[in-house]
Amino acid sequence: MLIFWDIDGTLMHCGSDGTQALNQTFQKLYGIDDAFRRAGIGRAQDAVVIDRIMTQNGIPAVDLETIKTVFIDNLQRILNNDNEKRVLPGVRGLLRRAAENNILNALLTSNLRAGAECKLRSVDLLTFPDGEPQFIGGGFGDAYGEKWDVAETSRKALERLTGKPIHPSGIILIGDSVYDIKTAKRCGFHSIAAATGWTPPEELDAAAPDMLFADLGDTDAVFAAIRQMGRPQS
Repeated sequence: MLIFWDIDGTLMHCGSDGTQALNQTFQKLYGIDDAFRRAGIGRAQDAVVIDRIMTQNGIPAVDLETIKTVFIDNLQRILNNDNEKRVLPGVRGLLRRAAENNILNALLTSNLRAGAECKLRSVDLLTFPDGEPQFIGGGFGDAYGEKWDVAETSRKALERLTGKPIHPSGIILIGDSVYDIKTAKRCGFHSIAAATGWTPPEELDAAAPDMLFADLGDTDAVFAAIRQMGRPQS
């Protein structure tokens, strides 16, 4: 079995730190104010958002790596000064229980990989206390396309990494948005929605996840739901 974890609003909360870092990057480098909002794009991979901003403002492709470097530097500084960032209820216990029961933990996020690692490291979620990685890998916002495209590519990559088949029916996507639920449905995964992000519970419920929790704090109930969703087909 495999759990794909969303980050923002699911594993942890760091407010609008990512958006602030992105806006500050384009303001510092090009004098563009409020670049994210002006791009007119909602839920999307970070690569898509950055590409849209660059295209709209005539920024050459050769600048991309500089933009990413400055963005991550800004994000690290903002996170260091964010005293309200936190791991969300139940997360540490569920990650530990999954690992103890031979269930793989992986990430599925719209964040650039470097940004994802920066966020998780800031709340000590990147590794277990013994130094072992919490996550086997996953899908990140460096890739273009939709989240479901990244999910399928990541599933195949994890099959190659582990040397074992990972059937969609043995995968649970845990997230806080309708986008996560849609991704799970398109990929044939199970879905657990947590109303710990920015989406009202009634909107999550209307999207028909397999399970919906106010938060993941009742780890017994959440882990029971994970186990009930079954193992991969043979």
